[in-house]
Amino acid sequence: MEQAITWLVVFLAIALIVWMLVRENDRRRQRTIEEWERDYAAGQGKMTQFIQAGALGLEGILISERREAKQYQKDEEQGMTKTGTKGDDADRTAAKE
Repeated sequence: MEQAITWLVVFLAIALIVWMLVRENDRRRQRTIEEWERDYAAGQGKMTQFIQAGALGLEGILISERREAKQYQKDEEQGMTKTGTKGDDADRTAAKE
């Protein structure tokens, strides 16, 4: 019996959540332009703003990584990334004939 009550509470909670989502969706579909503008100004339309902010942040990270990769390639061409060990120095490890 206790398990049945637990499942009933879980089912009712899920049903309540679904009902609230459907009700909110209907409210948003039937709102006027003035209500939409008021909701948007109050922050109800922030989902797209969050997506845009996330995309801009990701773009910033990718641009930074690309800039670092170009700098690493430039340093590697100039020999600045060599560690100075015998394995890195082509002149010292080349076979002498």
